[in-house]
Amino acid sequence: MTRSMFLFVFALAGFTRLVGSGVVLDDPSVSARAEIEKLHQQDVSATLAHDPQALANLFTEDGVLLEPDAAPIIGRAAILAANKKDVAEHPGTRVLSYKPEIRDLQIRDGVAYEWDVFDASFQEAGKNNVQHFRAKALRVLRRQPDGTWKFARVMWNLAEGQHLPQ
Repeated sequence: MTRSMFLFVFALAGFTRLVGSGVVLDDPSVSARAEIEKLHQQDVSATLAHDPQALANLFTEDGVLLEPDAAPIIGRAAILAANKKDVAEHPGTRVLSYKPEIRDLQIRDGVAYEWDVFDASFQEAGKNNVQHFRAKALRVLRRQPDGTWKFARVMWNLAEGQHLPQ
């Protein structure tokens, strides 16, 4: 089978498994999607609160965070330390908005893969201007023994033509 034919068959097989709006469920439990939505809501709440601990708690113990122009942050404890450092370096910063739009979610055997785009804005203490940016993310989620979901891997980068506000 030629490579292009293999890719076509692979893509067609994946396409025929799509359910609804870009969700692939190999997980027999439809509640997985509801539990993942709870994680998304916690992500928005923790981000808007700019809460280092709440943000770190969204990750698995061995979670990995890959951010623009930064070394990988490996492990929940390291993610918490990086979050606290960010808050200390930018005291009084307020996150004004964070709006992720999940574009694709696939769930298989206790692991989920998703990508999204998000818009965010923040304001640093003592400054009048509000900073806005748009970004994209790829995330791997893992079901925990209690049925909840956490981020195992998160990678995000700025959308095309965007620059991190200085």
